[in-house]
Amino acid sequence: MLRFLRKHMKKIIIAVAVLFLASLLYGIGASRFSGAGRSRGKDNRIARVNGREIDSYRYGEMMNRMIRQIGQNIAPSDMAFVQNLALGQAVDFMLILEEAKRNVKISGREVDASIDAMIKREKIGSRQDLEQALKRMGLNWKQFEQMIREEILVQKMINSIRGSVIVTPDDLREIKARHILVSTEARAKTLRSKLGKGEQFAALAREYSLDPGSAKKGGDLGYFPTGKMVEPFEKIAFSLKINEVSQPVKTPFGYHIIQVLDSRLRQFGDDVKDIDQAALQEKQDVAFRKWFGGVKGKAKIEILNPVLKAHDQRFKGQIGKAITEYKEAIKADPANPYLHVYLGDTYNTIGQSDLALSEYEEAIAVEGGNPLLYLILARAYELAGRKEDAVKQYKRASLVAADDKAMHEQLLKKFKELSAWSEYEREKREIERIEKKEKFEQELQGGGK
Repeated sequence: MLRFLRKHMKKIIIAVAVLFLASLLYGIGASRFSGAGRSRGKDNRIARVNGREIDSYRYGEMMNRMIRQIGQNIAPSDMAFVQNLALGQAVDFMLILEEAKRNVKISGREVDASIDAMIKREKIGSRQDLEQALKRMGLNWKQFEQMIREEILVQKMINSIRGSVIVTPDDLREIKARHILVSTEARAKTLRSKLGKGEQFAALAREYSLDPGSAKKGGDLGYFPTGKMVEPFEKIAFSLKINEVSQPVKTPFGYHIIQVLDSRLRQFGDDVKDIDQAALQEKQDVAFRKWFGGVKGKAKIEILNPVLKAHDQRFKGQIGKAITEYKEAIKADPANPYLHVYLGDTYNTIGQSDLALSEYEEAIAVEGGNPLLYLILARAYELAGRKEDAVKQYKRASLVAADDKAMHEQLLKKFKELSAWSEYEREKREIERIEKKEKFEQELQGGGK
């Protein structure tokens, strides 16, 4: 699951306003990781974007949406990545919201309509029922309306950028081209003159082109559609006829001489039935990324929460800074075992397994009744080749797992993998005990009806 998230982590995930209520009522944050993404001290600030702080509810909402998408069974060691991604989404949301407030408008009727639609969708009953539910979470009606208003503004801003895109005939085709890249205009003009006198394009590209990827192939770039090359290059390339050679074209990379070799209909996947719609979708995505890249490039972003700051540094490869920040977070929140897990995972990234094991042990010292923490320590022992120590920790996880059937089933598989047959048999008996108990409770419930 996290492999999927990492593949898509650069995408901006903004949900439509109607999704907000479901994520809010789901509960802020994951209960199994209380305080894992927020300091439980006095300072619960998240981050500041262009001088404005991100609301903790907004960050919690982003967390909930992702947890709903990937399920609650997120390993503690993976939660740091999820929290870091949620922070990125909250920052992106704030940046788009700032632009939306300057460029789009929203009416009170739109907010009311959105709330009514959500009440109907979630089968809440009435606005009074919704208001009571919000109060139980410490959120008043005015705050709720404001968050809905912001969601609609953001969606409108996104739609306005995407809606400004139109598909042209060039967007429905792709061309095959080759080029010669040089550093000066004078050199480009000389080569263009040689081509005009009949010298071979491929030979000149192999000898003079500064593009290491295409030079050895005679300058061949293969087929490409619009949106893949820098704008000056693309504009000229798509204006050329088959076999026509351009005059020198200046881009940030240097000077290009371009020749188009072929043109054909765009090639999408076999499952694409409407190439016009597929081309529009792709062009909208490119337009939005380009627009948002400009917005974010000028933004001032400050992470205020020490845990989230440590996550950010860790995933940027700033390991030393991340370790320092995690240690400060532990001092501020010594009752949070997951901070030790995050620090241990960070030590593992630089091969300091002994320090990692020490931190996992510290996590158990903080919360010894949590079977997940024993699983983490056991797994670390496995990776270190210490099978007996791993089995010992898995046994301890079983002892504190109580009637958690899913946990015992997980341990059953693990003991089988490790050929720990006595423990394997014990887990089978534990699962049988839990199943008998569940059956008995079901019979009692059935008898009481």
